[in-house]
Amino acid sequence: MFKSGIKNRFKALITAIVMLLFCLSMPAQKNFTLTKKYAPAQLLEDATIITDAVLKMHPVIGIYYPKSYYESVFNRLKQSITDSLTEKQFRLKLKLAFDELHCGHTEIWNSKAYSKLVKPIKLNFVPYYMVALDKKLYVATSINPKKDSLLKLGTEILKINDIPVDSILNYSMHFISGDGYNTTGKQLYLRTGLNYSYPSLFGRPDSFIVETKYKDQIQTNCVRAINLKDLPSQSFQPKTDSTFKKYRKSNISSGYLPDDKSVAVLKIKSFKSVKYKKVYRRYFKKIKNENIQHLVIDLRYNGGGNLMNSYRLLSYFLDKPETVTLKTHISSYPNKKYTRGNFGFKFTRWVLGIEGKKTIKGDTLYYTHTIKPRKKNHYNNKVYVLTNGGTFSASCIVAAYLKQSNKAILIGSETGGAREGCNAGVTPYYTLPNTKIKVRVPAFRIIHDINPSITGKGISPDYEVNYSLIDFLSRKDLEFKKVKELIKQ
Repeated sequence: MFKSGIKNRFKALITAIVMLLFCLSMPAQKNFTLTKKYAPAQLLEDATIITDAVLKMHPVIGIYYPKSYYESVFNRLKQSITDSLTEKQFRLKLKLAFDELHCGHTEIWNSKAYSKLVKPIKLNFVPYYMVALDKKLYVATSINPKKDSLLKLGTEILKINDIPVDSILNYSMHFISGDGYNTTGKQLYLRTGLNYSYPSLFGRPDSFIVETKYKDQIQTNCVRAINLKDLPSQSFQPKTDSTFKKYRKSNISSGYLPDDKSVAVLKIKSFKSVKYKKVYRRYFKKIKNENIQHLVIDLRYNGGGNLMNSYRLLSYFLDKPETVTLKTHISSYPNKKYTRGNFGFKFTRWVLGIEGKKTIKGDTLYYTHTIKPRKKNHYNNKVYVLTNGGTFSASCIVAAYLKQSNKAILIGSETGGAREGCNAGVTPYYTLPNTKIKVRVPAFRIIHDINPSITGKGISPDYEVNYSLIDFLSRKDLEFKKVKELIKQ
C-alpha cells in the first residue's frame, strides 16, 4: 500500500508538471503570428549563438576561406540587425550570410510554430508553372489550363513585376545551399522550384505584371494570382519505366534499357534506407549469372544518405582498396544547450575509431575507412554512371571514386556535390532560443582521399548532356540516349 501510494503520488506529480508546462507553452503558440516581430536584442542573441557555434564547429572553416573571412561575414550580419524583424525576414537574412559557407549540408528551417501556422493557409502563386533553363525562364503550362490560356507553352518570361529574370534567378540562388562554387545543384532546383521560391522571396500580390516574348513578339500582361494551399504536383522528370523492379525497404529499382536487355540499369534514388547490403548481394549475383556486359548506375537526383551504403556499392567495382577520411576538430557540440545529440556525436566518433584508423593532428581527429574490393560477384565490365546537379553527398563518393579509378564513364552534368568531399557525417540541428528557427550544422568533413585537393567544383561528366526546353517538357531521357550511342560505338 505504501509503495502504491508513493507511485500514485509520483504519477500525479508528473501529470501536474506536464500540464503546467503545456499551459505555459500555450500563450506563446496562441499569440504567434506570421507577422510577429522580434526585438533587435532577441535577434542579436539568436544570431550570436548560431554564428558562435558555426565558427567553433563547422568543418568548412579554413577550406574555402580562412576563419577571419567568416568572422567578418557574421559580424556584418550582426551589425545589420538594427530593427525588429519577423521570423521570415530574419531567416532570409541568416540564409544570405550562411550562403558564404558554400556548404550544401548547412540548412536553415522555419520554426515549428511558423510551419504549423502557414501550412493550412491559402497563398498567392504565379498562375503558371515556370521552368528555368540556361538562365532563362519559360512558361511550361498553366496551373489551371481550362480557365487560363493567356500565356502559351514555351513563352519566355523576361520580367515579373518589373524585375528582370536574370536578377530573379541570381538572387534566388543565394537561398539554395550548395557545395563549393559550382551552381548545378542550385540551377537544378530552380528549374522547377522557382514556382515556390519566387513568391516566397519577392512577395505574393493579388496580380503579377509579366513581360514576355513569344515568337519574337514582346508583350506585357497582368495576370491574377492563383490562391492555393499548395501547387498541384507536376512532374517534368523523364518518364519512369513501369517494368523496373523496386526493392523493398530501399530506394533502389532495377531494370534494363528500353529494347535492350543486355544493358542493365540500377537506379539509386538515395542511400538512406537500411536493406542495401541484401539488395546489392542479390543484384550483383543476378547480373553475373546473366553475364551483363553493360551496367548503368543512375545517380541523378540522389541526395546521399548512409555512407556505408555507398561504400558497399563501391566494393563491387574497385580493383584495389581505397580510403575515405572523416575529420572533426571538436570533442563536443559548442553551445550544446541549444541542440541535441551530443552523446550520439561522441558515440559516432567512438564507432569510427573502432571500424577505421584514427589519427590526431593538432586539435583535429581523422578517421580513415578503407573500402575493400569484394571478390564474390565483383563487376568487371562496362559501367556508365548518370549524374546531374542533384547528385550530392554520399552519391558523389560513388561518382568520384568510380571516375578516378577509370571504372566508369560519367554521363550527364556536373554533380551538385564537390569532387573533393563535403561537410556531413553527423549534422545536428540548433534551435535558436527566441525565434525557434532551426539551423543544421555539420560536424565532420568527409574527404575523398583519391582527390582531396580543394577545387570547389563538382565531378564533371565525361559526356555532358544538355536539355532544350522541348526535350525537358517532353520528358525525354537524353542520358539514356547517350548510353545507347556509346554502346553502339
